[in-house]
Amino acid sequence: MAALDHLGVIVRNLAEGAARWEKLGFALSPTSRQGGKMPDRNEEGPWATANRCAILQKGYLELIGVVDETAYNPWTKFLARFEGLHLLALRVPNADAAYAELAARTDTLNAPVQRARNLDVDGAEKTMRFRNIFSRDEAYPEGRYIVLEHQTPEYLWQKRYQTHANGAIALEAALACADDVPAQRKRLEAITGVQAVEGADGVLRLAPPGGGVIELYGTPGFEARYGWRPKALPSFAGVEVRFADRARAAKLMEDNGVPVQRRGAEWFVSPADTNGFILRLTP
Repeated sequence: MAALDHLGVIVRNLAEGAARWEKLGFALSPTSRQGGKMPDRNEEGPWATANRCAILQKGYLELIGVVDETAYNPWTKFLARFEGLHLLALRVPNADAAYAELAARTDTLNAPVQRARNLDVDGAEKTMRFRNIFSRDEAYPEGRYIVLEHQTPEYLWQKRYQTHANGAIALEAALACADDVPAQRKRLEAITGVQAVEGADGVLRLAPPGGGVIELYGTPGFEARYGWRPKALPSFAGVEVRFADRARAAKLMEDNGVPVQRRGAEWFVSPADTNGFILRLTP
């Protein structure tokens, strides 16, 4: 019963990346320093990066950026490709049960690992816990997949983080772009456990049973539709976010100097204003 949970963007400077999202009208969670194991060290410690998130009523967008260039950065190889979307996460009720199912389809995923992070909840420090299955990077050139179990979702989805000036409500879709569509389709079907269905527009769509959609485009079709070609292929290339009032959201963005492209019923913001990906606005 997987569902689209979140997408992660990696940038070289967290403050600059956050400023772009705030111009889009997103309210971001406080800066949270990332950390963990480092090469040639037994102990864990702080990494070069921290994250801030745009928490929606359904799903969220994660922004990861550098805050200390002297520390170990586990995201260096992703930044070497481009600044933009590198993480696609699916939420499951139970990570261990999901891994047993996934392992029967593919041997390209690591076993579940327990993760935790402290954060403020109503003025008190609480420990957010989650259990993650990570894809092996060498098997997935488009980016890293995470299949995760949220064990304390109430700590992440705090009401105070869910009110956005742009009226954003939900993460509805992830957009992927590939030069080798059959190979990318095979990887997505293995991760999600569902079959891709081709729409009348020629786009392949995978709908995990828990909610959300993953759209798969060939490079020519994606470039023709959005006027942009990702810097490296294959890649995660865009997101669709639902807004309470799309026209109001677009006006806020444009008042902040962010152009909103309108092509018929499809409205979107170009990568220069989003930290490297297409942001599609749906009403």
